[in-house]
Amino acid sequence: MSKWEWILYAVAAYAAVMTLVRFMRQRRDSLTAQLRKAFDEEHQRAVEAMKKQRRREEEAKRQTAFEQMLEKSRDAA
Repeated sequence: MSKWEWILYAVAAYAAVMTLVRFMRQRRDSLTAQLRKAFDEEHQRAVEAMKKQRRREEEAKRQTAFEQMLEKSRDAA
């Protein structure tokens, strides 16, 4: 093989490897964005669920306090 053939093979191999690396980076970035989006959505759902739970607990506390107040007023009457 001549010197020019080796140079041509080296250039072709370099181009192939660089193309593969570029595709792999694009795929990695795509997967990272997809996972980030899924994580953010799940986090938002968890935050909403915690807010609902807190509202339910606060409503239960208010209801209990109201019922206790009614019992005290009945006992006083």
